[in-house]
Amino acid sequence: MPAKPPLLFERLLVSFARYWPVRRGKLRIVEALWRRAAGSAGTQRMARLKYGDFTMPCDISEMLQRQFYFFGTYFLEEEILDCWRQAAKGAKVIFDVGANAGIYSLAALASEPNAVVYAFEPTPEVASHLRQSAALNKLGKLNVQETAVSSANGLAKLVRYRGELGTNEGMNFISVDDANGAPDCVPTVRLDDFCDDHGIESIDLLKVDVQGHEHEVLLGAELLLSGGRIGTVFLELNWFDSSASHCPARESTRLLERCGYRFSVPGKTLHWMRSGDWMNGLTDIVARRALRSGSLV
Repeated sequence: MPAKPPLLFERLLVSFARYWPVRRGKLRIVEALWRRAAGSAGTQRMARLKYGDFTMPCDISEMLQRQFYFFGTYFLEEEILDCWRQAAKGAKVIFDVGANAGIYSLAALASEPNAVVYAFEPTPEVASHLRQSAALNKLGKLNVQETAVSSANGLAKLVRYRGELGTNEGMNFISVDDANGAPDCVPTVRLDDFCDDHGIESIDLLKVDVQGHEHEVLLGAELLLSGGRIGTVFLELNWFDSSASHCPARESTRLLERCGYRFSVPGKTLHWMRSGDWMNGLTDIVARRALRSGSLV
């Protein structure tokens, strides 16, 4: 039986990824077949996302962008993205810290077109890619900030890292200690100062995904947090060994709890609780500020 033309095979694989109702095994099948499906057509594509019918230029040789193209979303975080989209409804100001290619920023604007989104991404080529997506979709309310967020204004070394297997382009991080004389330095900003400088009174929705630097991000927003000026926080948790003196996940949740926040696993229904052992090992959490009565803002 002759092989199907690569273009048809690719279209079939996209349809399978997006519409086959069973999630189990889908990603593994796409990963196994995408090269054969792409054939000799190169790796540059235009992805049509599930969110707002937005489009995004993609290089399908890259893991994250490949998921955007075939699935129309970040498949590994689709449930978190659905929860994020619900939280974005009615939001006026949204901060996406560690935006990468901007899938969370775009999903938020699809859910709440009237929101103003600030996407912080320090990697120059990634920030440029996000600006290209914003222009392509005429998203004037998507403000790309080519800077890192931290506990102090200044400079940090950008560490380019692709994960243990070298396949994940979304894992760059910053090192403040190595900033002096580093060849690949990026500016850093505190969210408290950024909001003061831009006349932003409050942040309705905040996402922090910064590969272990999340505690420093929250320290730089402590006035906003303690003053009840940040509503809902989506936070990636990075757990270090229990014997380590510094654990970003533990320190971040403690800071949020001191500021009056309660926590839930992201999902269709959110159940708010105090922090505790139930959080150990979780990779993502949602936090929201509670009133003194125990109810949520």
